[in-house]
Amino acid sequence: MKILYLHGFNSSSNSKKAQIFKNSKFVQNSKAEVISPDLPISPKEAIKDILNLVKKCNFSISLIGSSLGGFYATYISDTYNLRSVNINPVVPDHLENMKKLIGQHQNYQTNENYFFTQEMYNFLNRIKINKLKNPQNHLALIQLEDNVLNHIKTMSFYKDGHLCAEIEGSHEYIGFENKIPFILDFLL
Repeated sequence: MKILYLHGFNSSSNSKKAQIFKNSKFVQNSKAEVISPDLPISPKEAIKDILNLVKKCNFSISLIGSSLGGFYATYISDTYNLRSVNINPVVPDHLENMKKLIGQHQNYQTNENYFFTQEMYNFLNRIKINKLKNPQNHLALIQLEDNVLNHIKTMSFYKDGHLCAEIEGSHEYIGFENKIPFILDFLL
């Protein structure tokens, strides 16, 4: 089985969660192949790259996404009837707040400077899914102390799917390593 791990906005394949997941004994023992690409800044290009990877695997793949990566994972998995685990994911109701991100940024991992444009923001709004077609294919891991995304909006979006909400935590998802067996059980 293959698992595609998608990092969040302003991050990279070297993110802490991606590394924890790829190097987990549970993942290594499962014999799952983890693919963790560096996604382009442009959401349109990111979706194109993700879809190319999914097609290369003949749609025999599951997805994990964190934050904006969760938005991407949800979009691809719901469109192509695949399973996804979404960690403190961006959902359509969060997009209005993302409008504030239009402008200059520096990637946390690579220190690359880039500009998040109005066109990029508009693309996210064009591909948003207002209601999941295959809600049982999605597991959302949510920590209610997420200081970046409103958890009530997240829980409402995934209400017909699988939810695992924890009272404490953060946007980075504290204790992620403890959820890996649960994630694998859902995906494999």
